[in-house]
Amino acid sequence: METLLIVFQIILALLIVLIVLVNVTKGSEYGAVFRGAEAIFGGAGPTSFLNKVTMVLVILFFLNSIFLSKIITNKHKIALPENLPKATNSKTAPQTLPLPLPPKEIPSPPPISK
Repeated sequence: METLLIVFQIILALLIVLIVLVNVTKGSEYGAVFRGAEAIFGGAGPTSFLNKVTMVLVILFFLNSIFLSKIITNKHKIALPENLPKATNSKTAPQTLPLPLPPKEIPSPPPISK
């Protein structure tokens, strides 16, 4: 299931990139590819249709991202043991570790002979 969703995520990402690259703004010319686009997509041309397709792909990408993160988080969740020791409120002082004693004799390097 996780692999299928990751492949779907990659396909959605590629489709979004392609649709955004093909999408034309209002001020730009359609070029040779989109000359007959008004007849296919209506009076507004492909911009309205491509905007809707882009919006649907982005929503699917977003929902798939959330679903994937939920699945991966649940898959890698650390299980806590059920029998945890209960904290007790004792009036005794917390135990402290003794500090290490300094060395009695500090070693020195051997003298350098010439």
